[in-house]
Amino acid sequence: MSEAVLEFDLGLARRGFELAAAGELQAGITALFGQSGCGKTTLLRCLAGLERNATGMVRHCSGVWQSSTQWLPVHRRRAGLVFQDTRLFAHLSVRQNLAYAERRRPRGGPDRDEVISVLGLAPLLDRLPAALSGGEAQRVALGRALLGGPRVLLLDEPLAALDYGRRRRIMPLIRAIPERFGIPLLYVTHARYEVLDLADRVMLMANGRIAAHDNVAAIFSTPAWWPALGDIDPMVIWEGRVVARDNDWGLTTLATDGGRLRLEGLKAPRGEQVRLRIAARDVLLVDEPPAASGALNALPVMVRRIDCPGGGRLHVELQAGSRATLWASVHRQSAASLRLEPGRHLQALIRPQVLGLND
Repeated sequence: MSEAVLEFDLGLARRGFELAAAGELQAGITALFGQSGCGKTTLLRCLAGLERNATGMVRHCSGVWQSSTQWLPVHRRRAGLVFQDTRLFAHLSVRQNLAYAERRRPRGGPDRDEVISVLGLAPLLDRLPAALSGGEAQRVALGRALLGGPRVLLLDEPLAALDYGRRRRIMPLIRAIPERFGIPLLYVTHARYEVLDLADRVMLMANGRIAAHDNVAAIFSTPAWWPALGDIDPMVIWEGRVVARDNDWGLTTLATDGGRLRLEGLKAPRGEQVRLRIAARDVLLVDEPPAASGALNALPVMVRRIDCPGGGRLHVELQAGSRATLWASVHRQSAASLRLEPGRHLQALIRPQVLGLND
């Protein structure tokens, strides 16, 4: 586990709501995920110093932002805030909005030309905010926040007002920020695909509290957290590393904890890490290794346990390799034909989905 960049233990009481959230922000992108009204935006405002009535502690690696005896104002915390409504200065051009942020930063921060290049802002510099599309305005808002020289970026559902296509175009830009500029992100969202495509870690929030905090694979692969994620169907997240390319057949081979998988249409270079989602509906169990089939991937698995959620289907937890988990959704009749029981060895034909290919 990497070292914490920001630690917090905060409380805020309002009529009908109480925030009592503790956690830490590490390098990379942490998604703050939860249903509307659970306190995500309130927590961001507390971290930024916008809620003067908040009690508790906020400690950045550069020093204490808040304690029982100390309170740093917003400008001294240097937490960059980006909201879904962008809040650009309407009377200033894009160039002037960026320059305003750059002039006000205390010292240091990302290079202006690099920010403009990474976010593709050069064609927009002379426009006013009213002449920008929603996606363009969000890119400018990100650029302005970066040029303010933030220690952390706090993004409050920045893509919520955009259509799906514009979201997919901006997400790679957000994903590149921590590595390109060395700035950690706390990213508020209630869209699961944004978490899966963007985040390194997840904070699950419910009723003003952090209910869980772990890496994306651990959260999404754990049945106990599926209800908090919106009652998702059984699934796992696997990390894979590209180990071979077959250009003749257009296949890429990944090494995973569950075994080697072959995927088509993946152009990642050797050594690159790839995140895979394998839903229970994309796993087919068979008794023997197939001599020939339309499935590219067949892995030996062992039944760990069988859940009966109701209806005609069973949820089967499987072990693949020495430590990887899979889930399969199996009709009761098929389960009887396969003689499913814990310890039974089978073959799993799987169809993984690669996440984050929008870049």
